[in-house]
Amino acid sequence: MLLGVLTTIIYSFAKNDISEVVKIEYKESVVSYFGDETVSKKDLLKEAKLIDIADRRFETKWKNKDPKGISEEYTTSGAVFMKPGVKPRIGRLQIEQEFATSVKSVDKVEFFQDELQFFGGMDVAFQRCHMLGYVDTDNKPIFEGSYVILWKKEKGEWLIEYDMFNSDK
Repeated sequence: MLLGVLTTIIYSFAKNDISEVVKIEYKESVVSYFGDETVSKKDLLKEAKLIDIADRRFETKWKNKDPKGISEEYTTSGAVFMKPGVKPRIGRLQIEQEFATSVKSVDKVEFFQDELQFFGGMDVAFQRCHMLGYVDTDNKPIFEGSYVILWKKEKGEWLIEYDMFNSDK
């Protein structure tokens, strides 16, 4: 599975001249498409909004202390969550167990997209973001970090296939 995704991404970069890449700006980030399909800026905007909605859903589930709901934001088979100092969590059950602990120590998270790239048939996307974590709804974050996510469309819905973050401070 991973090999297929990586092949699609590498093929997309190799096949497309950077001048032919479709790009837009969305919420202070750059959104682009690399692939064989004919994709309009309107198509890019539509898909970028859907991933933004998924990010907001994740934030809401975190605020509601819903680790099972958070785990359902990941693909149904083989999703991977990685954080510093811990072995990767593979599959929804392990991801749910990880977030059951995380939502206890951080009350709220906010995600800010830095870039979003779509590949292939607009069914795979790479997202680079930064995030803030808060306790007791304090206005000052207790955590600042960066993350990368590989999104995959599953039954028409954007879900997380790979998720990796690090602490910036």
